[in-house]
Amino acid sequence: MKYFGTDGIRGSYGDFEVSEPFYRNLGAACADALADSGGGFAVAGCDTRASSDSLKAAFCEGFASRGGRVEDMGVLPTPALAYAVLERKAALGAMITASHNPYSDNGIKFFDSRARKACDDFQLDIERRADATACDFGAYSKKSFAPREISAGKFALGEYAAKMCSLFEPGFLGGLTVAVDMANGATSGVSSKVFEAYGAKVVGAASSPDGFNINGGVGSQHPENLAALCRSCGADVGFAHDGDGDRVVVCDDKFSILEGEEVLGLIARERMARGALSSNAIVTTVQSNTGLDESLAADGIKVYRCGIGDRLVMGEMLARGCNVGGENSGHFIFSDISPCGDGLAAALAVLSVMARSGKKLSELRGGISMYPCVSQAVAVARKIPFEDAPNLSAAMKRCEDLLGGRGRILVRYSGTEKKIRLLAESPDPEKAQKCMSFLLGATEIDLK
Repeated sequence: MKYFGTDGIRGSYGDFEVSEPFYRNLGAACADALADSGGGFAVAGCDTRASSDSLKAAFCEGFASRGGRVEDMGVLPTPALAYAVLERKAALGAMITASHNPYSDNGIKFFDSRARKACDDFQLDIERRADATACDFGAYSKKSFAPREISAGKFALGEYAAKMCSLFEPGFLGGLTVAVDMANGATSGVSSKVFEAYGAKVVGAASSPDGFNINGGVGSQHPENLAALCRSCGADVGFAHDGDGDRVVVCDDKFSILEGEEVLGLIARERMARGALSSNAIVTTVQSNTGLDESLAADGIKVYRCGIGDRLVMGEMLARGCNVGGENSGHFIFSDISPCGDGLAAALAVLSVMARSGKKLSELRGGISMYPCVSQAVAVARKIPFEDAPNLSAAMKRCEDLLGGRGRILVRYSGTEKKIRLLAESPDPEKAQKCMSFLLGATEIDLK
């Protein structure tokens, strides 16, 4: 697709595809698409970036220019916007966010009337319609913004928080100290409110958004800060969100960060034990460690794999009849709660496992044996087919020969950034390191 990646449109604010003129066109295109498919209205929300309000206003203006109605849900996490689609019975949801990217980036994600990420056919149709309308980008200059106090909106702090407070027994977190890094993003004031409502003592951090500090050295991309926060307050458990709240990173009572596979496995095994894991299976992506499959097989749990992105995870969950899925990046989906990744729901699921077992998280986390793994995300000047990158193709073959069927490599371009993502796994850590050196050297030659 021309504009859409693995999770909507994303780029630097002021570039054509992340500009107010283009977002007006997107709004108009969405209104026309809804009108042509039976009508309905939209809900729109945003995260705490400096540019988010302006881009959201442009989208809503374009939508209204075609006679469409859109309800502004204010600042809220992405999963809260998905919930708003269902609660308001909207035909479409539009979330202005660039997730874990820095404040200078922005983007947009769409949800259908079932609160699922919009399908490829819809996105292609929107691209076609948006491009068919003249866009006065030549005279455009991006806006300048000043730091300001930004707070979660009424829907996030009201209806969404109330929903999350209804999922588990009242007071089930009594006696626990929970640390939470809210990335100066859309969960600021929301996650802490929910944890406190369940009886936890909450130690919060990075919860004062000003438009410029979202993901700024904080949040899920900086787990070392979460570990330090947990250590400083003696937390029983800690969580770190990304800017739009659809992912979470977890820290245990010994101030050690859990791998995403450990979190997914922990929840899957507990659900399996009480007969609450649909199809006795979970869904994850090709990025997850092979050790997850082997460890869960011992408990009779099947692991299905799909491409990258929680949209694909949810699609595979539906196809396989699963109610649990996720990515090792921290996106976790519980279809009985939400049809998209929800960092707060995942945190509550971990806390529920702790509460049901009466054990500390450090005592619960040993069930997944991970293959030694090295991974890197490398900025590239261009994204070309691998068959047109001779050194990289040769390096991949060299890695496969070295691993000899015990382990794997994964080489893919990021769908949201100008990067290539490299991964090597092997029971022998030296082989994994050698594979990574082969891949990095070839990337430097072919793609820089």
